[in-house]
Amino acid sequence: MKKNILITGAEGFIARNLSKYLNKRKFNLYGIGNKKFQHNVSKKFGYKSLINNKIHTNILLKYFKEIDIVIHCAGSGFVNNTKIVNYHKNYLTTKYLIDYVKKLKKKPVIIFLSSYSVYAYLRNKKIKEKTKLKPSSYYGLTKLKSEKLIISNAKKFQFDYKILRIASIYGNGLTKQLFFDACKKISMNDGFFLGTGNEIRDWLHIEDFCKLVYKIIKSKNNIKIINCGSGLGFSVKEILNYIIKNFNKNLKINFQNKSNSPKFLVLNNNLAKKFNWHPKTKIYTGLKNYIIWYKKNYD
Repeated sequence: MKKNILITGAEGFIARNLSKYLNKRKFNLYGIGNKKFQHNVSKKFGYKSLINNKIHTNILLKYFKEIDIVIHCAGSGFVNNTKIVNYHKNYLTTKYLIDYVKKLKKKPVIIFLSSYSVYAYLRNKKIKEKTKLKPSSYYGLTKLKSEKLIISNAKKFQFDYKILRIASIYGNGLTKQLFFDACKKISMNDGFFLGTGNEIRDWLHIEDFCKLVYKIIKSKNNIKIINCGSGLGFSVKEILNYIIKNFNKNLKINFQNKSNSPKFLVLNNNLAKKFNWHPKTKIYTGLKNYIIWYKKNYD
């Protein structure tokens, strides 16, 4: 039988791409989100139904009674959001989701989209799932708090879960974070960026992430916490220089070192590979396609 999958934060970038990908693989997809997509738009992304409402226990119980898997994509989406925003969008939505699962007779699997922001900073060393957890932002703190809530309730109320600690996701259609902001600024000859430019990050293309989620859904592997990243690190400066080159700009980048973000965040993805998965999109291939998409839609 086809599995029924509920996706929270249904109109977000990751959720939209997951729904399209999983729809092609014949899952029944349902969504909840608050951006009020029209029916023809939600159908385009593969949802059988999409409820435009906030994530709350009573609302989930009203609309979603026979769910096999919940992919919990809802969240603040920005590391620099305020403490209150991160608490409400990351932690409270997770609490309401768990309260919903607890009241169901048939317990769905929770796939929780966490972040590599939960980890402590390791100097030039790839992060494993057993690395010390020490978030440096409210975003990371509320993601970790949500993880702990899921783990503590899973055993007590007998539901299964997967926690996906995700690197920096990118791909065509993303209208926030570094790639989008950099394209926007550079196209307008604005060369001012926060940080030093030497920050190393792990970027994972959305198509590779969707493939990994599909592999995890299909697998009987009992690994609970999984790093989702390319396993490769590139500096912000490298990324910006590549974008400048592709915009044919003679632009000097000026960094304003006002950021307290970790200097090195690259994931060890060996456990993810146990799901017969390997990231395929090379960073500069994916970035070049992203720049082409940006120019077509915004430049």
